[in-house]
Amino acid sequence: MPPNPYQAAAATYRDHAITTASPARIIVLLFERLALDIERALHALETEQPANDHLVHAQEILIALLDALDTNAWEHAPQLASIYLTVHRDLITANIDNNPQLIHSALTIITGLKDAWTQAQAQAGDMPGHLRVGVVDA
Repeated sequence: MPPNPYQAAAATYRDHAITTASPARIIVLLFERLALDIERALHALETEQPANDHLVHAQEILIALLDALDTNAWEHAPQLASIYLTVHRDLITANIDNNPQLIHSALTIITGLKDAWTQAQAQAGDMPGHLRVGVVDA
């Protein structure tokens, strides 16, 4: 079967959108995917399907966010790191125990963080360039 030209165009568009995104937009995109993975894991458990792949991918995103977090650049970064680690631990436990309550709790936390990052990105977009750098790097 020949490759679908629309799928190729969509993949090119997604790749371009990511490679040209600001650091703040990349964080928002990561949180959007993280929330999607957790939602999929919760749905999988509710329908008696395996949730492992979704939970493992969510854990990988959390580790990437943690690795990118500069705990010296922002006074609240250590607390954010602690949240990332707690959610990561909860997702591991949820995966081992097939515990939808832990997944739901993680989704609530991640959704709140995603919303906060989305708002910060929108506010940073309205700032002059010389002020935006500190916000984006935080």
